[in-house]
Amino acid sequence: MLLKVLRKNTLGAASLIIMLVVLVWLPQLLGMQPSFTFLSDSFPMPFYEPVAELIGRFPFWYRFVPFVLFFLSGIFLLNFNTKHIITKTRTYLPFLLFTLCSAAFLPIQRLNPALLSLLFIMLGIDHTFATYQKREPLDNLFRAGLAIGVATLIYATGVIMIFWAAIALLVLRSFKIREWFVLFFAIAVPWLAYFVYRFIINVEVFEPFHTLVLNLKTDYESAIDDRFFWIWGGFLAAPFAISLLTVYPRLAFQKIAIRRYYVLFLYLFLIGIGAFILVPGVSYEVFYITAVPSSFILSSYYADAKEGIWAEIQLWLPILGALATHVFLLNR
Repeated sequence: MLLKVLRKNTLGAASLIIMLVVLVWLPQLLGMQPSFTFLSDSFPMPFYEPVAELIGRFPFWYRFVPFVLFFLSGIFLLNFNTKHIITKTRTYLPFLLFTLCSAAFLPIQRLNPALLSLLFIMLGIDHTFATYQKREPLDNLFRAGLAIGVATLIYATGVIMIFWAAIALLVLRSFKIREWFVLFFAIAVPWLAYFVYRFIINVEVFEPFHTLVLNLKTDYESAIDDRFFWIWGGFLAAPFAISLLTVYPRLAFQKIAIRRYYVLFLYLFLIGIGAFILVPGVSYEVFYITAVPSSFILSSYYADAKEGIWAEIQLWLPILGALATHVFLLNR
């Protein structure tokens, strides 16, 4: 059965998952899907604009670079799981589920600021988690803040990570004003450095801040057919809901660190979904961020699920959802 094979920590499981990931990305790699526009195309953040302009000149790299960025993020995710022992057993499932919770929604399979900022966001999460029960956490907090600050200069919606980082400090650490100062000062450092650079070259200093506000408050009518979202989300909804109802009650029997990590995963998912619903400028690319906690919540469930037809159906649902979106797109 597929679940039994995929949750093993073997070369065969890794090869099969890589093949599935490549198949999900195939329309983008082959240039078979239409290019959807996002608000960030009209109001690019300063660290995203030059990258998009450079890569956009070369059609092959414009198709291939997003896949490379995504693949690197998937590897980071697996390393993150090994480092913090998020799931009980070592498995490659988080990479596959990360793919199904993000890139399987085909319209965001293109170069976009969320994908470019993803490695920095995951780096911020990594260093934040590393502060738990650490006697001297200031170095990790500074690195976490620095990564989040850079992410916000790439992707405006990355500001949700600032709220998440504040919650993480409350969950993982006892209150110490010095730690809070270091975190928020580090978040501000990339912005302050960029303001100084703009001042030196004698251009409008605060324009990046205005661009960030425009990206968040502009009510943008997406060109993406909503049926894509409902097809993809519909196949994911049941497995994710079952995972939530199964994984979180079991946390009472887990180590305190694991409990707190999963609480923060849930906060990150809720903040991302809340931003998608409530903030006018936030679009579908935010699913690259929500896919990080979703992949671990689903992986934790599948890693412990009893073998049988019921677990197999739940694994096949998101895979079939990815297939359905491919079929729907290619037959438009």
